[in-house]
Amino acid sequence: MQHRIPQPPEAGLLNAVRFGTDPFRFLEGVQGRFDSITAVPIPGRAPLVVVTDPDLAHEVLSRPPEFRRVAAQGSASMIAEQGVVQSDGPLWRQQRGIMRPAFVGRQVREYANTVGHRVEELAEEWADIGADGEHRNLHAEMTTLTIRVASEILLGEDIGHDRAADFYEWMAVAGREFEFSPTTVSPAWLPTRTDPEFSEAAEGIRGLAEEIIERRRETLAAESEAEDERGGENGTESGDDTRGGSGTAGAKQPQDMLTLLLRAEDDPEVEYPPNQIRDEVATFLIAGHETTALSLSYTMSLLSWNPEVREQVREEAKQVFGVGESARTPEYDDVADLTHADRAYRESLRLYPPAWATFRQATGDVRLGEFRVEEGSAIVLPQWSIQRDRRYFENPTEFDPSRWERRSPNAVSAYFPFASGPHACIGQQFALSGATLAVSRLTRDFEVEIPEDALSDLRPTPTLRPAEGVPATIRPVE
Repeated sequence: MQHRIPQPPEAGLLNAVRFGTDPFRFLEGVQGRFDSITAVPIPGRAPLVVVTDPDLAHEVLSRPPEFRRVAAQGSASMIAEQGVVQSDGPLWRQQRGIMRPAFVGRQVREYANTVGHRVEELAEEWADIGADGEHRNLHAEMTTLTIRVASEILLGEDIGHDRAADFYEWMAVAGREFEFSPTTVSPAWLPTRTDPEFSEAAEGIRGLAEEIIERRRETLAAESEAEDERGGENGTESGDDTRGGSGTAGAKQPQDMLTLLLRAEDDPEVEYPPNQIRDEVATFLIAGHETTALSLSYTMSLLSWNPEVREQVREEAKQVFGVGESARTPEYDDVADLTHADRAYRESLRLYPPAWATFRQATGDVRLGEFRVEEGSAIVLPQWSIQRDRRYFENPTEFDPSRWERRSPNAVSAYFPFASGPHACIGQQFALSGATLAVSRLTRDFEVEIPEDALSDLRPTPTLRPAEGVPATIRPVE
């Protein structure tokens, strides 16, 4: 027997406004009042269904035909309409299949090693800071670090410091455009206005994506031509098994995401919609760096406020990376030995999940657990409130990395910062390995002091963003 989803006692419109005005407070409220699920009726729209039970949340995520992703609309479609982060169904399966080799195996090692080199460069820059310290925007610093790594590993080129700085500004504008507000849950027919500043930012992101694609096309064409010439000189035909490689038979193929996407254009079974590759590149310029930059900023903040944990991470890093003349660059093989940093990072993801909620839409009248979900319902799976629920975590608002000594994160259904199911974050292993190295390396040599109120004004955009960056005072460890 299917039951009607319980509703909060207040009027639907009032609750909708509360969700749009302060979604974190609203979600915490319903999390404490409803054991599994609640529905908020919204005038002129299908209900807003908030899932408060983690097992039901995972059930939603495991059933994409019945609970589809929310397609990019309005301003969001100005950046990318059909990237693998937004797409669903056959297009998603095609794109995921093409791109998956760029996110597994040796690519995880390459990503982590690249983080090691880039964070070493950042540490060398910070080493010039005097004993009195220097004020920096930590979020901007982490954005520069992560987007340069992501572009190098996923797109085959480092976009450089200046372009990374541009991207930070574009994302700040996009964050303001996408911030939740009462209009987020207004009737669908209500007209909306796009800020001209956002239009410029979206154009900048798309333009950068197109520049990168064009350069890679030229590179691949030149490599193919050179390989054909070598094959002709040797009296042999060059095959696809070496194209794009070093020109040596059996050489490893470049496995970056963009190369895979461009090569798939020649596959007769692959059919790209218009601008599909541009959408993928724009999507991963954003998704490939943003959540990691945010989570690094939040982890460093929590370590600043918890000096005992910070000292554990620091001493561990000294043992693993060495100090003084024996110090070396962090690399992938170090990750397994950085247990304190790993736990601190995972605990940061619990308290401040960059993906603070996952959104789905019911494709029909469907059953979820013992409840009937109405067609078109907007489904909210709130990592923010589930991961702070005392039913699932002891002292839930306390930063306690040691909780992951006693429990494996993978065994806790109420912990899902990377979502789950077929659409789980494709870059999860990138984030875990790279962030662990970055946190360890920076903590080893630097005091990063964050004001206690630095995270008091977090904004609910599609990600959990600080309103004005994360102010930090950085000084070398004495």
